[in-house]
Amino acid sequence: MKQKTAEVQPTSGRQDAYRARTRISLLKSAQEVLAEVGLSATIEDLANQAQVSPATIYNHFDSKDAYLTEALATIWDEWVLLAHDGRAMGQDLGIFLEVCRTLFRLDRTNTLLGRVLNKTLNDSHFVIDAVKGSAGESFKNALEKSGYIRDEFETRLNLWTYCLAGIFHGVFVSGKFSTDDADAALRVSLLLWGLNEAQAQKLTSTAIKLLDK
Repeated sequence: MKQKTAEVQPTSGRQDAYRARTRISLLKSAQEVLAEVGLSATIEDLANQAQVSPATIYNHFDSKDAYLTEALATIWDEWVLLAHDGRAMGQDLGIFLEVCRTLFRLDRTNTLLGRVLNKTLNDSHFVIDAVKGSAGESFKNALEKSGYIRDEFETRLNLWTYCLAGIFHGVFVSGKFSTDDADAALRVSLLLWGLNEAQAQKLTSTAIKLLDK
């Protein structure tokens, strides 16, 4: 067990910056715990990894669930941004799907996000709730700009997010999906948005640049 470090509180106008740095450090620490233990991690596990007291964690987050949710959302957004490779988010549906396919190809044992997904996707509700906020708005913008927006958007989005979670589960948890299987399942899921098979095939056939972060 790691020895907890002394928690020195700054007394100057640098307190806000100190608090922000501490929060970032806590989130990175929680991501490592998610990658090793998953959602069964206790507050003691999280505090030991961060080398702080549980009280310090609760000083920054309302609950353990809120802490883990933000940790997952943060690492997800980081990798999504990396997969966009400098392109604007929500630019069009093709780029959005390319990002999904790039994430399908992450090594599930040698990348932090891959390891986190491996340990957390058994609870698809948790993962969907953690990432849906930023991803949902980006996806809606991509659909609108590509001309595929449909009525009953929220209903379709809820169904589609569970389809997508199932694909990620097949890749990162059960291992039953190869990357080709994941691409094929993604094409089927696009029928929810009114795309035909030819359109779905075209949008999921681009070459993918692997991430080696």
